[in-house]
Amino acid sequence: MLKGLVLLTAITVAAACASPPPPPLPPQVFLLMGQSNMSGRGDLVELAPEYLAADPRIRLLANDGTLKLAREPLDSAENQIDAVSADRSAGVGPALAFAKAVIAERPESTIVLVPCAKGGTLISAWAPAEGRSTLYGSCLGRARAAADHGRIAGVLWYQGESDADSVELAQAWTGAFLNLVSALRADLSIPDLPVLMVSIGDRPLNGPYAARFPAWRELQEIQNSVSAPGVTVVPAASLARADDELHLSAAGAAELGERLALAWLARPQPE
Repeated sequence: MLKGLVLLTAITVAAACASPPPPPLPPQVFLLMGQSNMSGRGDLVELAPEYLAADPRIRLLANDGTLKLAREPLDSAENQIDAVSADRSAGVGPALAFAKAVIAERPESTIVLVPCAKGGTLISAWAPAEGRSTLYGSCLGRARAAADHGRIAGVLWYQGESDADSVELAQAWTGAFLNLVSALRADLSIPDLPVLMVSIGDRPLNGPYAARFPAWRELQEIQNSVSAPGVTVVPAASLARADDELHLSAAGAAELGERLALAWLARPQPE
């Protein structure tokens, strides 16, 4: 009887001393900003099977303002609330592949994706401004709404092709981009908000865009040389492209998502 009592006491003490399981990590929220290659132009028909099945750990704060399972096209304009960023041509972009690659390495994570991109936009169109009728203000409003569903963890930014239309636009790009990053961090009260910035890929040599973008190489070099705290440059060079040679194919977008995930996972993680 005494031995049984001692054993029971030991078990009780051990149970009392055992550490409680850690609380689940809050969802990580990522803002998807930029122009058409972030919105996505990959053909849905070419989407690889692994991207068709929804993962309950990856959700989307959609353009209609609802939280749902993330499926392509993430930037669907169906029932869009903020007309300023409506993109009727949205297809497969890099963000879902990014989320799936992060989840594969950190299966305990959950992710919320927030589309904000708009095809054809210059960096000047993203000038910080309040109000849901501006690209910046619309994205800021979505970010604040998404904060109810998780912790804003970072920004995926892919933009610049439009600014390769002239040397003057290209040379003004870095200042405008860093001003945007600074404003976003201030407005969200996240002074160290990480930004993964995609530098533009290969210049179109054939097709409808071959005669445009005289400052392509200059802008690409400018973007690759960006150096700022909390900003990581992820090159889009050598990725598979659609027939127009300006936009990434579904496979190219998926590979870019994986590059973004590698860059994200390589970052020092907060305690």
